[in-house]
Amino acid sequence: MLKINLLPEGARKAAVSPIEQFHRTPIMWLLVGGMVLCVLWLFVPITLHRQQLRQLQAKIHALEPRKREVDQLQRFLQRLRSQEQAFRGLGAGQSLWSKRFNILSDVTPEGVWFTELSLEQGKGLMIQGSAIGLGGAEMVSIGRLVQDLKTNPDFASVVKDIQIESIKRVQEKEIELAQFTLTCALQEAPAPR
Repeated sequence: MLKINLLPEGARKAAVSPIEQFHRTPIMWLLVGGMVLCVLWLFVPITLHRQQLRQLQAKIHALEPRKREVDQLQRFLQRLRSQEQAFRGLGAGQSLWSKRFNILSDVTPEGVWFTELSLEQGKGLMIQGSAIGLGGAEMVSIGRLVQDLKTNPDFASVVKDIQIESIKRVQEKEIELAQFTLTCALQEAPAPR
């Protein structure tokens, strides 16, 4: 078909190229529709996942107090298990420990006594006691006690090291006392068979 344009040149419309007319074609509308579908295809799952994430975070937040309780119980149970192992180790050599406590009593200098014996995880046997203040002689008595315990083969066989953890002077009425704490790190007990 032949078209003749009789309009003067200034009034004539310039011929539009097919590329400029592309936005009016059905292919263009299909491409735009496809892009909108792709965006929706990506947007809907992301929105669903975000909603699931919010729900899971709310559940986690609701379970947080229970988790803290469980963690606290697990730490408590772990401490009990370690104490159980320590006491089993002591129980296995029960007669030996009575002998060792007898040695402790035998090597204790005059004027020194014990106020507490305890077994603490990580520290070992803790010995707390007091000595009557005799112008500095109480320090010598405490040092002699530690040295005698270290040199006694029956007591030293289960103790890695004996340290004076603290010494504190106190006045009780007219009597001056030196309160002390000894730490006896225990040897590792052999594993039960």
